[in-house]
Amino acid sequence: MNTVPFTFGPFELHPLRRTLLRNGEPVQIGSRAFDVLTLLLERAGAVVGKEELMARAWPRTCVEESNLRVHISALRKLLEKDSGGLRYIDNVAGRGYSFVGPVSSASIAAAPGSRITPLSAPLRLDQRFGSRLIGREDAVGAVCAALGDTRLLTIAGPGGVGKTALAIACARQMAQHLRDGVCMLELGSVSHPSLVVDALAAALELPSHAPYDAILAQLRGRSMLLVLDSCEHLGDAPARLAEGLCAAAPGLTLLATSREALGLAGERVHSLGPLAVPAAGTPAEALPAYGALALFVECAAGAIDASRLTADDWNLIAEMCRRLDGLPLAIELAAARVPMLGLHGVASGLGASLAMLSRSRPGGEARHQSMRDVLDWSYALLSAGEQRLLRCLSAWRGGFTADCARALWPDQGAAFEPAALYNLAARSLLVCDYDGAGVGYRMLATTRLYAAERLAQDGELAFVARAHAARCLDLMLEARGEPGGAQRLARHAGRLADVRAALDWCFAHGGDAGLGVRLAAAATPLWSELSLLDEQRTQILRALPHARDAAAEMALQASLGGVLVHLDSPSEQVAAAFTRAYELAHSQGDNTQLARSFGGLCVNHLLQGQYPEAIALAHAFAPYRKGGKSAHDRCADDIHDRMMAAALHFHGEQRQARFHAERVHRLARDTEQWPAPHGPAGTALQYDRQAASSAVLARIRWLAGHAEEAAALATNALERAQEIEHPASTCLSLALSAIPIAFWNGDQHAASYFTGVLCERSQVHGLKHWQSWAAQFSALSEGACPSGAGALLPGPQAETIFTILPGLAGPADFARVGQGLAGWCAAELIRQKAVWMRTAGRPPAQADSVLLQAAAIAESQGALAWLLRVALTRAQWSLGTPRAAEALGQLAAVLRRFPQGFPSRDQRDAQALLDSLGGGEYFFQPDLRSRMRVHGRGQATTQTGTARGALLPRE
Repeated sequence: MNTVPFTFGPFELHPLRRTLLRNGEPVQIGSRAFDVLTLLLERAGAVVGKEELMARAWPRTCVEESNLRVHISALRKLLEKDSGGLRYIDNVAGRGYSFVGPVSSASIAAAPGSRITPLSAPLRLDQRFGSRLIGREDAVGAVCAALGDTRLLTIAGPGGVGKTALAIACARQMAQHLRDGVCMLELGSVSHPSLVVDALAAALELPSHAPYDAILAQLRGRSMLLVLDSCEHLGDAPARLAEGLCAAAPGLTLLATSREALGLAGERVHSLGPLAVPAAGTPAEALPAYGALALFVECAAGAIDASRLTADDWNLIAEMCRRLDGLPLAIELAAARVPMLGLHGVASGLGASLAMLSRSRPGGEARHQSMRDVLDWSYALLSAGEQRLLRCLSAWRGGFTADCARALWPDQGAAFEPAALYNLAARSLLVCDYDGAGVGYRMLATTRLYAAERLAQDGELAFVARAHAARCLDLMLEARGEPGGAQRLARHAGRLADVRAALDWCFAHGGDAGLGVRLAAAATPLWSELSLLDEQRTQILRALPHARDAAAEMALQASLGGVLVHLDSPSEQVAAAFTRAYELAHSQGDNTQLARSFGGLCVNHLLQGQYPEAIALAHAFAPYRKGGKSAHDRCADDIHDRMMAAALHFHGEQRQARFHAERVHRLARDTEQWPAPHGPAGTALQYDRQAASSAVLARIRWLAGHAEEAAALATNALERAQEIEHPASTCLSLALSAIPIAFWNGDQHAASYFTGVLCERSQVHGLKHWQSWAAQFSALSEGACPSGAGALLPGPQAETIFTILPGLAGPADFARVGQGLAGWCAAELIRQKAVWMRTAGRPPAQADSVLLQAAAIAESQGALAWLLRVALTRAQWSLGTPRAAEALGQLAAVLRRFPQGFPSRDQRDAQALLDSLGGGEYFFQPDLRSRMRVHGRGQATTQTGTARGALLPRE
């Protein structure tokens, strides 16, 4: 206990004699009131908690808080009677009481050479924070290492991030290396900058109001660590104190905690961020190693047993920690609710407000009782302009720039000040992200919820929400004019949460539906490129009833058609959406949108196997091509060439298809970065033009007999699609080229690998159309027969499967050739018809006649691959007959027409047949034959061949 008398106003208090004098005369005062007054005087200027006051006055008795209020009221009446309005005791709401009158006491100068008594603060800190700091091992090491090289280090970070706990852990570790130990100066309860020196005297266990020189005399020559905790609310007083101490006491090391740096020369700052949280999809077995989850489990240990947590439990805890941004105090407060609500109850209560993040029982510092208390503390330290900016910025769910902040500033006479933005970041209310090109900002989720509540209370929500939606529209329009690829996705994928929030406001009561329609239309490429197709369809269907602008409806309808294709919706719905977009584009004279809608209609026809209709539509669109050099004209020309290449290929006109495909392929490689007027060049389905053109060209070249070149083109298509991280283009490249060509070439290993990739990508991104392709290829890869033709999609899918697994097609499929359909594989289907006729016991002459028709079709199309299959079938039928020599000669002649290079499965089968009969002539390169590793009839891979780089299946 302090034995030095206190003097204030006309009063003197003598702790040792337990007397209170007024003008030298004793004043009657109760023992409880005396103890309360003594403690308030000992901590003059600081806020003393109610629990501490009651513990001093009633040390062994549990009393209600009302008892303390009675004695405080009595003291006020006693002290302030005839005081002329001077107040001595103030109530600090929610925290306690403070003696605010002027007070002095006898000073004691330190005796030279005297030693500071080791402080008990570390013992108290053990009780407050425990002995184990979770998830901060690296931070403790970094701070302790830095303290060996600098005399002043500040741990800076947002409220609730664990600055004090880290400082205490570092102090414990450093104490054993310092002769005079550690002293903890807790500034959080100091109410005024003028009282900082008095608080330091109390921390050093010196008399209250000890002169500053006496304090310096005590510290001079000492080797110790002084922790200045919670400096942010006292202006520059902590900085001035630290500067003076460093100058006067060379052996003193200072460790400060604050929500911003002190700003002194020589100061080193350790920015403390939230605990590490796992990304979504992290395996459950890896989750316990993350600091945020370990802290949650530790704080909820009374309610959950870590050894009994299931994978679902760990994933739920991980999701909660992500929503809390890994902020330790928020995690602690949420975990404390688990005993009452359970994991699922706590999870459902997070996100809507801060109510869940509060202590269910008193304990700890008053400003850490809830996240709202923590943020109230920070908010009160801001200027009015900074408070207003913080409220406005709560509209941003993701990252934002200074321009985004300016767009939300209400222009009511006060100009936007960038300095206010920087101050919010300096005070740890915003997180700065520097990507090498510029600085972005974001709010932690708890800070955003707090600021949003303040915004709603302030009455500026409607203005800020409208400004936020308008800025999102501007950002989406800017994004559509940028070069495509992974970089564009990385820049704008983070905008998705803001677009969602803006659309929710626009279509809610009191919102702006017209603005919402324009935003939904502008954001369609973002959903497409992220393959969020179900969400895209939902947002478009929500916006369409409000569409009053033809341009916006046109964009929405075109996007809807593309989504419906990917989701495998009925073709009638797809056609209706694209047709409406086509009509609107025609009426508006928008050739770019007209081209994209045309492309969507063409693809819809092609996927249904309606090849003549697709060609007719392509010819009908030809007059709209301008042949100019503008981005609009090039976009229309590009789409027309792509559709012509695909339509002609599937219709069976391979030579003309090659002309268009090579032109697109060449331009796509040479002009990869030229921008389209409204987004990445492509159809309304948003397939990458380089990947798509390579995939179609690969098929064309394989039919022409260039198996190795086709495999390389297919791999190029896949590499391009994966390079730009575009799932729809990846699936197209796999399903239309990489997988079929691997099967046709007999590379079972590559086919199985690519099929696995297709299964994974189509499932993850919800591409239902390509999921159907993946299911069929999976059956083939496993050596099983697909579940009958009825399960196959008509058109390219069914036809491709028929060419890989001959014998699956039947009369109905053969009839498509006579109807002018199945053109690209007409020769192969006619060949299969001949085989079917022979198997069914039809006259051999009829089957031979049909086989000749197949040969004629293959020859007319330049489909050397199908011609080889016809020749091989004829040769096999002729064995043991007088026609064998002629048929084998024809087979050899066809083989000679193939270019040098890695052979397809059919080439190897034909060569094997000729070898077995003693032909002796090799029709492909011997070195390639030696590199083959044959695994069985018709299966082979190469060491150098078809699938390359990181995309290659590895053995």
